[in-house]
Amino acid sequence: MQGIRRQGRSFALQLLYQAELTQQGDEESLARFWLTVDASARARDFALELVRATLKQRTEIDKRLTANLEHWKLGRLSVIVRNVLRLAVCEMLMLRQTPHAVVINEAVDLTRSFMDEESAPFVNKVLEKCWQADGSKPAQPSGEKPAEKSAEKPAEKSAEKSTAKPATKPAAKRRRTQDA
Repeated sequence: MQGIRRQGRSFALQLLYQAELTQQGDEESLARFWLTVDASARARDFALELVRATLKQRTEIDKRLTANLEHWKLGRLSVIVRNVLRLAVCEMLMLRQTPHAVVINEAVDLTRSFMDEESAPFVNKVLEKCWQADGSKPAQPSGEKPAEKSAEKPAEKSAEKSTAKPATKPAAKRRRTQDA
């Protein structure tokens, strides 16, 4: 049996796929989806949270993806891969409830389940690039400036290093010097 969040991501991908193909992402079309699947309330809530956030921020997500695609246009990707990437970027960079490595791994697994093995490394690479470009920075609430950098001076850092104990010789080297 799959975990609640994994099921939620799977349902979210299916909902995003449906929304893109039908050009409808309204609440009524989302509600119709739930008539066809058996899902726990928690999986459904998580899926809807992901879908709503992804649809709401789709323009920003697509900009980030486009900036990190090499030799590809977003529109040329399959609908599944495009929506796996959107879903993961939203969860990883906008919602930030789950560690990025987990989100990337889940996206790769979704790609393997809904597409093929060959697309998985591509998804992994694009999401890693998105994380390196945007995710490693702390999330900033809109309107706030980034926090000030530490006032610690380089001289203070080097003083810390010099007070550290020197590394001891490995046991093999100690034995050789004792035997000599």
